Amino acid sequence: MSSGRLRRRRQGASGLLLLPLLSAPVWAQTDAALDTVPVQTETPAEATPQRADDAGPVLLEEVVVTARKRAEPLQDVPVSISAFSAEQLDARGIVDVRDLGIAVPGLQFTDLAGYNLIYIRGIGTDAFIPSADPSVATYLDGVYFPSAHSMAQSFGALERIEVLKGPQGTLFGRNSTGGAVMLWTKDPGPVAETSIQASYAPRFEDSKTRVYTSVPLGDNLAFSVSGFYNRADNYYQLDNGGDHGLPTEINRGGRVKLGFYPADNLQIVLSGMLMQQRGTSTTTSANTDPNGLGVTIPAQTRDYVVTANSQPSLVTDTRAYYGKIDWQHPGVDVKLLGSYYYTNAHDYVYDFDGSSQPIATYGADSDYQRIVTSELQFTSNAESWGASWLKWVGGLYYLRSEGGYKPGYLRLVDSINLPLANVVNGVLDALPDALGDPLQEALGGLPLPSSLTFYFNGLVQAESYSAYAQTTASATRWLDFTLGARYQRETRKLLDSDFSIGNLGGGNSTLIPWSDQSSTVHNLSPKASIEVRPFKDFMLYTSYTKGFKSATYNIINIYTPPDYVKPEEVTSYEAGIKSEWFQRSLRFNVAAFQNEIKNLQTGFVSFTSGGAINFENAGKARIRGVEVDTVWQPLREWDPGLVLSGGATWLKAIYTDYDSGHYFTDSGFAAQSDCSNPDSPRCNSFDGNRIVRTPKFSATASISQSFDVPGGTLDIAGDYYYNSGYYYLAQNSPNSLEPHYDLIGARISYLYEPWTLRLTLFGENLGDERYDLAQFHTDFGREDTLAPPVTYGVRLNWDF
Repeated sequence: MSSGRLRRRRQGASGLLLLPLLSAPVWAQTDAALDTVPVQTETPAEATPQRADDAGPVLLEEVVVTARKRAEPLQDVPVSISAFSAEQLDARGIVDVRDLGIAVPGLQFTDLAGYNLIYIRGIGTDAFIPSADPSVATYLDGVYFPSAHSMAQSFGALERIEVLKGPQGTLFGRNSTGGAVMLWTKDPGPVAETSIQASYAPRFEDSKTRVYTSVPLGDNLAFSVSGFYNRADNYYQLDNGGDHGLPTEINRGGRVKLGFYPADNLQIVLSGMLMQQRGTSTTTSANTDPNGLGVTIPAQTRDYVVTANSQPSLVTDTRAYYGKIDWQHPGVDVKLLGSYYYTNAHDYVYDFDGSSQPIATYGADSDYQRIVTSELQFTSNAESWGASWLKWVGGLYYLRSEGGYKPGYLRLVDSINLPLANVVNGVLDALPDALGDPLQEALGGLPLPSSLTFYFNGLVQAESYSAYAQTTASATRWLDFTLGARYQRETRKLLDSDFSIGNLGGGNSTLIPWSDQSSTVHNLSPKASIEVRPFKDFMLYTSYTKGFKSATYNIINIYTPPDYVKPEEVTSYEAGIKSEWFQRSLRFNVAAFQNEIKNLQTGFVSFTSGGAINFENAGKARIRGVEVDTVWQPLREWDPGLVLSGGATWLKAIYTDYDSGHYFTDSGFAAQSDCSNPDSPRCNSFDGNRIVRTPKFSATASISQSFDVPGGTLDIAGDYYYNSGYYYLAQNSPNSLEPHYDLIGARISYLYEPWTLRLTLFGENLGDERYDLAQFHTDFGREDTLAPPVTYGVRLNWDF
């Protein structure tokens, strides 16, 4: 039995992450990018892989990732992965998932009302309601956090990020049909360390501060704390004739970790985290193409000015507590993970018509999610039976969640000083008969306020059990087979769903109480892959994978009953090459894939179609694509500081069976396609249309040059991102198209090595490209929220 003293992690793959040159922008790299970077990973490796510097003058080191819940070199894993170390994240200035979206080809990030809408290879979720689970799973320190609400808005101090592309249903379970984003933070260790980062961009008084410190408290106990505070003036201006501007954007948070190491083979780490996002997020938008109910609204320019009469606002509070017990036993490593997560978006106000006219406001007093998870995991190690040719992992998983509105609201004709009868009659006349007639009858006997406010409550609960196992067998030194499967049983319940109207007493009068509903689904997600290594530093692989996204219910229901949204299923076929050439001075990886999607879940926003936000199923869709990632040190003998890299993703993503989707007519009113009679004017099939938020082509290209100078290193770098454009609506109407755009970034930095102090001057979006961070189509037209304009500033990093 060991003494139980706190000590450094044992060496090997479990203690190494080499800078992931393959997918990161080169301008975030320096000479240090060719060295080994020590970090802590979750699963001890069975053996220490040979380091490149032990084998000779090799320049591209292995990247170690945990895509198969064990530490392995990236080039040995038959999965497409982009990985970023802490050094690369800092050099690139990546502080949230929005920044990550322009660093990884094939990863498309948009935002809507504080929800992170992430697509990988064309698979994602475009509905921003708490019952709509994301299609890209987010993991923090190995723990699943399923909410799309602000979980990854600000990373804080991170050790690394791994982006896994394609369905990950076997090992990562529900709601990973598009892939997974894994965020890893440092565990407290035996050596005291502190890291400080501060940046300032003067144009919008944008300041970001991050501090991390770790302190040993004894022989077997250590403690760490990290915090961040980001503040910036809103880059939009409010021009509605009022005295108030837009609120300041403030993100702040902190994380505490306590590590207890009673024995060399036993680790207990407990973590707590609090975060708050305060400001407007993408509730700031301008109606640039009025239509439908907003036909009389003056069109706004696609500029950084809004005229909303309702003050845009969003505050999101998040807290999480999670922990792990990791026991490295002879023959098997056992890990127990548990978490509690709560997020609440409140003070949420969105000008639904996007104009200065007091027509419609959408918001929520409370939009919340509460999630509890636990996982028991078993992993083979170097002392397991057959360890020389067999590796395996298995486990049990449990999740319980609830989320919804308490309540949400849609306010019409807000603060209009007209007789009440005129207001009510005007609104009811504008609504379809199916909604206006029952409201006319209901309102006749109710006391009414001076504005018309509809309230909707809705709560969805979920309980999920699953078991999984995966094994990799080496038939020869050059041939591996991987087989795995995950079984899941999940029950969803719709509770407390109703539709009410505000009355004179300040309360709500219920108009329609909807019945509770419940459903249970079962799913089996298998995986199989073959890896062939015909010669050194070259791997061919092919894989078959299935992914599963949970069923759910619409929880915003005004005059139609709540709809059941079927589970989404993805079947993926992939073939790829991972290779290194010229004594590892060139890394070149390529993958081709096809995803077949059944019951693709998609969103549509219109309060005249039965709910302000509708979630529905497209019958089938298909995505075919090719990805390329490369990094090259072309002059390693004469100029080892010069590094080039690039990546590209081509996608052909189309709906193949979508005949009953919602759409907006040419006049801007909502309708639903009905192709029971293909010749009917109501038949508006989306078959062959491009899947929303999915560009045909996206790419990055980077160049970096490092120089040895007195006292340290000088780095000069630049990068380029291209997006071919995409549609925001499944109907692919011209006004829902985001045109192609290009982004240019650059930096120059100096590292003073005696103090490990780095000073960086940076510029982002140097071409001042105007493109949408969010595009929102409603009954009143198209509303745009632009991404930030050109930004420049200075950043300081100090590690000691």
